[in-house]
Amino acid sequence: MTNYDDFLNDTPRSAKPVKKKKNNRDALWNVLTGVMLLMTVCLCIVFFNIFTNPYSAINPLQPPTPIPPSLTPTVTPIRFDPTWTPEPTLPPTATNTPRPTITLEPTFTPFKLVTPTKPPTATPVVSPTRTPKPTGAPYVVTVNAVASTVYRADSTCDRLYIAGQALDNKNNPAMGLIVKLGGSLPGKSFNELTMTGLNLAYGQSGFEFDLGLAPVASKNTLWIQLFDQASAPMSEQIYLTTYADCNRNLIYVRFTQK
Repeated sequence: MTNYDDFLNDTPRSAKPVKKKKNNRDALWNVLTGVMLLMTVCLCIVFFNIFTNPYSAINPLQPPTPIPPSLTPTVTPIRFDPTWTPEPTLPPTATNTPRPTITLEPTFTPFKLVTPTKPPTATPVVSPTRTPKPTGAPYVVTVNAVASTVYRADSTCDRLYIAGQALDNKNNPAMGLIVKLGGSLPGKSFNELTMTGLNLAYGQSGFEFDLGLAPVASKNTLWIQLFDQASAPMSEQIYLTTYADCNRNLIYVRFTQK
């Protein structure tokens, strides 16, 4: 008699196990894997080339070519000639012309009574006189005391300066006028001339006197005055006050036409 379990476990001898066909699929995946690895290596090489040289021909997004910096021109400062000290021209001294002496000779007529004639009247000679100074000077003066570094950064506070400028009645620079500085300070006297327009640090019509002394206090011992080219005064004689102060070592004088 046949058992049921033996019936279930009884396998026909003619049946064989089926083998799966995996060889073709494994080869395809191996090829795709090799292609991906090759592409990855190529991309790494391309990225490294672009990173080290952004201007490479294989870079589709090249950065713009840098513009070289423009050359900055070198500015050569203008050098002016040393301060010219013109000599004032004195007007000629007038001379007096002596009056002529008139000598009358008497006239005699024999045997006739001669009526005396009136002697001729001598024409008086007028002596030349000097041209009087103008009653009103055309320039007024304003004076301030400041630090010299306000106008000249290269100056030092151990020097005393008298400087400024001249302006006409339209507030334009008055060029070519003569500026005279006179008077004295302790240990030194002054009789100096300069001209407006020789020192541009104080304006187009600027001028300057470097007194060659340390700042010293004084009052009404120095004076300054403006003249034209014919040595005619263009301002009153202005007396100055100086200070023994580094912050007021520049006496700034402005001549302004009325």
